[in-house]
Amino acid sequence: MMTLTIPDEIEEQLKKVAKINQVTPSEFVLALLQNAVNKQLIDKNESDDEALLIHEQLMEQYTEAFQKLAQ
Repeated sequence: MMTLTIPDEIEEQLKKVAKINQVTPSEFVLALLQNAVNKQLIDKNESDDEALLIHEQLMEQYTEAFQKLAQ
């Protein structure tokens, strides 16, 4: 379990938004954190996929270059 200290002015805003959404402040903050973590994981996976694609393209280019040099 983790403890989070939130500045008073932000805590009041969170309480208001939670009330509007008809959830407890804790549930609202937890949902925000879960969304943020999920977005980070998705962004990292996309970044990893892009890096892998670039790596594959570079390897193909190196292969072609070495084949031309071998001739």
